[in-house]
Amino acid sequence: MARDKTARERDERRAVDRRSFLGVAGAGAAAALGLGSMASQTANAADYRTVTVPAGETRTFNVGSGETLENLLIDMTADGASAKIYANGDGWTVRNVAFKGNHPGGHYLFTPAVSKGGTATVENLYMGDGQTEGTGKGGIWVIGPDHYGTLNFRNVNIQHFIDNGLYGTDPGYDYAGAHGGVVNVYDSFFNSNNISNIRVGSRDGRTCHVENCVVRTGSTRACGVGCSSPGAKNSRGVWAWWGPVEVRDSDIEGPAVEQDSRAGDPTISSTNTRWGSNANADRVPAGVPMTAEEAASGSSSASSGGSSGSETTEPDAEGTVLELVAGANTSNASYEFTVEGSVQKRTSGDVGSEANDSVSNNGDGTVTVSGVSGNGYGDSYLVNGDFLSMTLDESKWALTYGGNQVDVDDLVLPNRLVIDGTDTPRQSSEYTVEFSGKARKSAALGSVNANDEIADGQISGRVIGGTDGYRFSGEITGFRLDGPATVRVEDSS
Repeated sequence: MARDKTARERDERRAVDRRSFLGVAGAGAAAALGLGSMASQTANAADYRTVTVPAGETRTFNVGSGETLENLLIDMTADGASAKIYANGDGWTVRNVAFKGNHPGGHYLFTPAVSKGGTATVENLYMGDGQTEGTGKGGIWVIGPDHYGTLNFRNVNIQHFIDNGLYGTDPGYDYAGAHGGVVNVYDSFFNSNNISNIRVGSRDGRTCHVENCVVRTGSTRACGVGCSSPGAKNSRGVWAWWGPVEVRDSDIEGPAVEQDSRAGDPTISSTNTRWGSNANADRVPAGVPMTAEEAASGSSSASSGGSSGSETTEPDAEGTVLELVAGANTSNASYEFTVEGSVQKRTSGDVGSEANDSVSNNGDGTVTVSGVSGNGYGDSYLVNGDFLSMTLDESKWALTYGGNQVDVDDLVLPNRLVIDGTDTPRQSSEYTVEFSGKARKSAALGSVNANDEIADGQISGRVIGGTDGYRFSGEITGFRLDGPATVRVEDSS
């Protein structure tokens, strides 16, 4: 993925002549550059490089016009380790970048700006590990004297910073005639950032946009050194300065605040947005990276999509009910499963899914579901399709499918059997299949008829111009077919 120019890295102690962080040249090149190991992700996710910052040090990355910084995990988990990204100019991009580890404070992690008439993009950025309480500065500060253009943020995760999560109003101040620039925020998640979570507004009359964003509050960390009111906690949801801010399709648990007349004429217009206690702050917009690794690889386990939470069940939704109930003495027990077909959250009944459970359409006819529970609570779903995989600790979970208690081996059946009589619509074909393992009728592979039976290691049935489908484990040990139907067996075990 070559770009015209490359981003530059600068050690905080001395200048270092290093090759680009642009794209991925392979694990050998990464090792040669001393950039740490190249992590291998899933087939749908990009490779990324990891830069590990030693204890007590700060690593700095510079991005200029036309440059791209991407697929990078900055490991700040060592004691006192931190980093900075400076981005300035036109046409630059910061994509698939993660700050992993607690920020010790003292500077902003990311200070971007866009030159006059220019546009720049920040997407898939993870800053979810927060900042040490009682310190100063912290999250993102859009550089006041330099930002004249349009800066678009998308799929960012910013949590628990002390001096604003996204501080995008400084360009409105009169820095030798600066006119201010636009900051837009789309499809992003903010959690309990002090002073404000989203602080935007342009002095030149242009509108800043906040769309499909979620702001959660309730666990704000106190302000410290350098703050105007040390010890204060004020997690504003959206804070408008200088000019108009339009908020759409969002859930903002913190308050909307229009700065007073000292800051121009700020206004907040709201469309299809829930504020305060009406907000669904449990959801996370689809595409937001939930871990540093997800961000660096360009992936996401968040899938709540639009603000309506459309993956939840409708009153007339159909499917087989799957319930997953965690043991009474468990905590933070997780699960993940993939279905070939469709899955909807089931919110009715004694066991129901919640907004923070994830249902993700993979775009290939499969759906991946993940969640966490404990202490005797659980989640439930309506499933239309076949289970391809399921990952969980069975000692911590009780599973029920279609009202029957099951194990993972009852659900995940890797092999397919199809009896196809569609080419002979007026002729009957009867069959008997003996197998080792377990089997279940599959509506995804064919029709499901009450007269077809599965019992004692044997499948028996009849097709007349139709198709019968089954999922099974183990091996076929015997087979008899009377009639012209064709048979297809796919052994994926």
